[in-house]
Parts: sequence; structure tokens; C-alpha cells
Amino acid sequence: MEISNLKREIKQPMPRQVDQSPDRGQFCPMPRRTVLSLALLALLAASALAGPPIARFRSVLGEFDVLLDPPAAPISVVNFASYANRGAYDNSIIHRSTTGNPLDIQIVQGGGFELVLNTLVAIEPDPPIPLEAGQPNQRGTLAMARTTAPDSATSQWYFNVTDNPGLDFNYAVFGRVLGTGVSVVDAIGEVTVYNASAILGPTFTQLPLFSGNLQPQNLVLIDSVRVEPFAITNLTRGSNAVEIRWTALSTNTPVRVERTGNLGGGSWTVVSSNNTGGFFRDTNAPSGSAFYRVVTE
Repeated sequence: MEISNLKREIKQPMPRQVDQSPDRGQFCPMPRRTVLSLALLALLAASALAGPPIARFRSVLGEFDVLLDPPAAPISVVNFASYANRGAYDNSIIHRSTTGNPLDIQIVQGGGFELVLNTLVAIEPDPPIPLEAGQPNQRGTLAMARTTAPDSATSQWYFNVTDNPGLDFNYAVFGRVLGTGVSVVDAIGEVTVYNASAILGPTFTQLPLFSGNLQPQNLVLIDSVRVEPFAITNLTRGSNAVEIRWTALSTNTPVRVERTGNLGGGSWTVVSSNNTGGFFRDTNAPSGSAFYRVVTE
């Protein structure tokens, strides 16, 4: 699908009614506050534990982090990470946004096409995976897109721009955006939607573009996606302070560092808040054993 040198103006689609009647049930929603990593400092020894997997999205509209949820959807998480870490989502696009129609579900969808020079190329899919529906399609969550067949998800995913209960129990939610990163998802959802099916084919009836001219610079690009476990990577005690380093997240995901002297029931003290640097130096560390954890704000 060559998109260079195309000047044709693309008209916005007319709204259409969407059936969103949900099949109700009970959920265990993903927590809004998350302990990302925990480390123990005892005397001069330190141990660092890997935390949950984090997907770092870099897009034309900003960076944001997504906390993936292996307990809720283990196959979906492994599948997504496989695509992401081999670079399949690099220079890919958001090819569908339903936000132009207030009567529709409110999602932005990607993972299906990449921009190679001036041509849109379908991302090569792996074999489809089974449906792991169970978590609610709440605002800011990430889920696997699929065809009408339940066990058909491959590379494509979507973000819920609003709560979409009509999708519950039908799609695998496997992550949620951290911190204020949802503002980037909102910005993607605010990009004007056009019907480009006459030029690109029936898949592109809801294509978000920064301008009605179908040019590469007007596409909503995802520069890269990478998945890695969040971890406290170093914890050392100096003569008068404890230094902690962890996997740095995007500026949209501030964290706080908490400390306790007793994991068996002791209270946690906040020793650093609104931290986006991946580093903290505790100059008031106790002389004995201490436990530290890094928590999303």
C-alpha cells in the first residue's frame, strides 16, 4: 500500500450505531497502585528482585509505560512481548481509532501495520493465541484485538480510551497504562479520524491522521515498543547513606520509594516521592536491616 505523494482529501466517516450490550459478570480489576519492585538491605549485603514486566511505548505523541499482567493473561503477555522485543512494532501505526464516533466503542488500535519507507506493510503474524478474557475493558487498559473468532488474536492490540463494558469477556485485557501516560493515549484518541478505505482498502475506514492529506508525516506512528521486567538494579550502603537504582520509567510514570524495618507488619515510610529519575539516595537510612520498595504514584 504505497502512500507517498498522495494528495487526495479524505472525508470523515458518518457516525454509526454500535451494539455494546455486554455479557455481565464479576471482575478483579487491576490495582491502580502497584508495588513495582522490592529489595532488602541487610548489613552490607543487598539483593534485588525483578518486578512485573513493563512495556515502554515511544510514539510521535510521547512516551508512556504499560504494566503488563501475566497472572491475568499469561499467553497474551508472552505473545505481545515476543512481537515487541523483536522490533515488530517499531515504526508501526495506529491504524484504527473509533473516537470519531461517540456512539461507537472508544478505542485506538495498532500492531497491524508498519511504515517501511513510504509503504504500509502488514506485520507478519505469529500463530493465533487462545482468548484470555477476564479483566474489564476499563479506561487506560491494553487488550488484544482479534477477528470474530474467539481464539484468533495475533499481533494487533488496542487501548481503551474510555470504559468499554461492551467488550468485557470478549477480549483479553493484559495491561494498563501507568501514571499520567494515559494522557498520551488520550492525545492519540483526539487525532481526527478519516475514511481512507478508497485508497488503502477496507481496513482503513477509521484511520487517524494529523491532516486530511494521506502522507507518512500525518500518520500516528509508534516509534518502538519494548518489554522488560521492572527491577531494582542496584542497592548499596555507603558510609552514611543507602543508594537505590531501578529501571527508569518514562516521565509520565512517577514513583515513590518506601522503607520499612519489618516486613512482618511494620509500617512503610515514604522516603522519596514523584521520582522519575530511576535513582534515590537515602541519607536517613537506619543502621540495621531495611526493606525498600518502589511504588507507582
